Amino acid sequence: MLFISLLFLLCQPCVAQETGDSVVSREYNLLMQVKGQELTSICMMNVSPDGSIVGTVVSEMGMKAFDFTYDHGKAKVLNVVAFLNKWYIRRVLRKDLAYILPKLEPDQECHYKRRWITYTFTPMNNETD
Repeated sequence: MLFISLLFLLCQPCVAQETGDSVVSREYNLLMQVKGQELTSICMMNVSPDGSIVGTVVSEMGMKAFDFTYDHGKAKVLNVVAFLNKWYIRRVLRKDLAYILPKLEPDQECHYKRRWITYTFTPMNNETD
């Protein structure tokens, strides 16, 4: 028990340092329209002061579609759900996210059409009534 308490006290400054960072959380309703079909989801992301982004896209039913990262103009698509886990779909998502994420405004609805896919990001209202 003493060892666990000591370990906790040693790790505490590291945790405080990470949470003191000015990482900004953003949440969007995301509508993807592909060849007449619509996919509605929620996109949640953390934006670091250096511009790097870590995020996830979750369907409105709670199923995670994919995770992504963006850093220095490059995007990575990670943990893709099985029915989207095809090399060509991952490539399209990666390139589209690399194009869209740096242009995404925090408080404005944004529409982007890339190839045959239309992306609509609508900021979620984080106020509680």
